[in-house]
Amino acid sequence: MGNEKIRLAIMAPTLNLCNYLFGVEQGFFRKEGIEVEVIVRPGLRNTQAVAQGEADFGAANECVIQTALHGPTDLRILLQVLKDPMHDLIVQPEIQNLQDLRGKRITIPGSGSTPEIQTRLFFQKNGLVPDRDVFLDPQVPPDTMADRFRKFEEGVYAGLIASPPTPFLLHAKGFKSLTELSTHFPGTASHGLVTTTATIESRRPMVEAVVRGYVRGVTALKEDRGAAIEFISRHFYLEPSLAARGYDLLKDRWTAELSLELLRTEIAFQARNAGVNPITPDTITDSRFFRIR
Repeated sequence: MGNEKIRLAIMAPTLNLCNYLFGVEQGFFRKEGIEVEVIVRPGLRNTQAVAQGEADFGAANECVIQTALHGPTDLRILLQVLKDPMHDLIVQPEIQNLQDLRGKRITIPGSGSTPEIQTRLFFQKNGLVPDRDVFLDPQVPPDTMADRFRKFEEGVYAGLIASPPTPFLLHAKGFKSLTELSTHFPGTASHGLVTTTATIESRRPMVEAVVRGYVRGVTALKEDRGAAIEFISRHFYLEPSLAARGYDLLKDRWTAELSLELLRTEIAFQARNAGVNPITPDTITDSRFFRIR
């Protein structure tokens, strides 16, 4: 009997979710009888893919929260896999400060995503009203992360919001980062392992196997620096020194836990942004899996 095939939707194939990619390539899911197909669905499309059955699992905790703030949802967060995702504001060489972006266009990840929300709030806090003083263009299908990267390099955009390793690659070409967004909004975002109540109830052994495969993979990623850097260097086409830099930036952010306290902070952040009352973490989590090792 062959391995059970599942689909995992991630927001982008970056270092933020390298923990999933490492676990898949290194065979940690396969050892649990799971064959993982990774698909890319940014922003709200991530959890929509899960809710609509296109994917078995997603990673966008923020989108689970946003959905639940507007009514009951069958989506459930099983784990936090990344605390405080990293996103740089990268600009053209001639841009010296935020005020130089007045009247300019910036390409950002999809609507509803952590970086989209944080970018808007960051500019507001710094006196630039989004879509009046600075123009933010969210990624929409069929555009990809690579398309945004290319258009920024071509000068179509004055700024780009991107995760590692993209900032490393662009810095080498003379572009620069003005800031990294998570430093302004600590504790307000995480990525995770998301599925539906129906999947949990009908395929619980598979869900447990996926959790176990992830946990063992991320544990190896954090404990074996050499193997991790080799993977990052090869997978993202980085010099070993840049791969090591990326690993060191993210190592302590990758995790396998379910912190209701952290989720309360995230929920409060999203509720304030949406202008609605917060929900309680127990309405969007299933705590039966986070102790699996």
